[in-house]
Amino acid sequence: MPQAKSRNIPLVLKLSMLIFLLVIGGISIVSISILGKQHQLQDEQIRDFANAMVLQLASSATEPLFTDDILSLQLMVNNFVKLPRVVGAAVIDKKLNILSQERLPGKEQLIRSSIANLSIDKTYTPEEKNDGTLSVISTIDFRNITGGYVYIEIQTESLLNAYTRTLTMILMVSGIVAVLALILAYFISASFSRPITQLLDATTQIGKGQFDIKLDDRRNDELGKLIGAINDMGEGLYQKTQVESLMSQFLAKDVADEVLGHLDKVEIGGDRVTATVLFADIVGFTSISEQLSPEDVAEFLNEYFSYFTMCANLYFGTIDKFIGDCAMVVFGAPKEDPEHQFHAVECAVLMQKLIRKLNIARQQEGKPAVDLRVGINTGQMLAGVLGTTKRMEYTVVGDSVNLASRLCGEADPGQIVITQETYSSLFAEKKVLAHMHKKIRIRGKVDPVETYIIDDVTREHQLSMEGLITDVLEGRMVK
Repeated sequence: MPQAKSRNIPLVLKLSMLIFLLVIGGISIVSISILGKQHQLQDEQIRDFANAMVLQLASSATEPLFTDDILSLQLMVNNFVKLPRVVGAAVIDKKLNILSQERLPGKEQLIRSSIANLSIDKTYTPEEKNDGTLSVISTIDFRNITGGYVYIEIQTESLLNAYTRTLTMILMVSGIVAVLALILAYFISASFSRPITQLLDATTQIGKGQFDIKLDDRRNDELGKLIGAINDMGEGLYQKTQVESLMSQFLAKDVADEVLGHLDKVEIGGDRVTATVLFADIVGFTSISEQLSPEDVAEFLNEYFSYFTMCANLYFGTIDKFIGDCAMVVFGAPKEDPEHQFHAVECAVLMQKLIRKLNIARQQEGKPAVDLRVGINTGQMLAGVLGTTKRMEYTVVGDSVNLASRLCGEADPGQIVITQETYSSLFAEKKVLAHMHKKIRIRGKVDPVETYIIDDVTREHQLSMEGLITDVLEGRMVK
């Protein structure tokens, strides 16, 4: 209910209150700054005055104290308390015996306690009390010898009157300015509320998907043009959102973001990058598809491709394309990834473990098990937009990509095959468990390629992977 009332507050009142609060806020900041500075200066003046008074008395008492002229000390104290704002004074010897005092009855113990707490460097210790007085202590020194102390109390109430008068004046001026600001704010807000309301109506209609602004009173001035421009902008943004949504269904999100982020310079070509490519192929798909209808085949592929996509996303991979029953995943492009090699291996291990988990459920349902073979290779490749001006595709190409595809073909069901170079890099970091596979001949290469089979990732990564498998399966069940 309070929210509904807030929405019904007229715009003119909202603008009036906003302007009013801004003015009051500015006045408050200035006032607080002035008062703070005034209070600081007033405090410094009071303490400087007190220190000057106590130094004056200490200087006058030096000779009588060191000559044991007690009568002169008493006469000096009696005359000192007659000065304006001096409440009381006392002279004390170094044994804390009070030699002379005036107007300080019953404060002998307080005086001794204050002197006992005097700092070693003989600095003055002004102490303000609740009764509007300030007590100050100073040593009486002669040739670096301390012979005693003087203690005085100063009345501060009269010195604070200037601060009180300043505070009263500022409050009065602030009140007058606040009233004038409220009146001025109301008239300013009234002159702007109607056109702003029209602008708000236009943006509200855009938010509801009504892109043709049909207001009862269309303006022909600059504001009317602004409303029309907002309408055009809203329609353009809607179309862009639809295009982005559609592209994200046909392309990986990273690729779609890359293309949409450079619409002004989309051209055929690419950049040479060092990345890792993973090929994952469903073994025996032909025999499986022969037992299914076309609709069931599509459903089967969509299910497993969705798992491959989730695994790739978990390790920062990008689905480049689906080729029949094979998925091609790129790590390190279009987004850079310093650990693209290891992430590719982790993704492959997760795929194999996930497939084995799914096979348990398939066998319970009387369905044939599904096996996966994976090939991974790292190397330099060209990443970018390839094709023609009529048909473009973002992908990676090169000998390294071809080798990854060949490794996938060399893998047996359930295996992950990598090159010796990839293995050496990962083994040095002690992140994977693997063993030597075999050497294979590659067309166009003089020397055979030595390959390894990934058995698993190390223990610390296995633990986190089990949780990821659970998350993927639970996501499937929710979906």
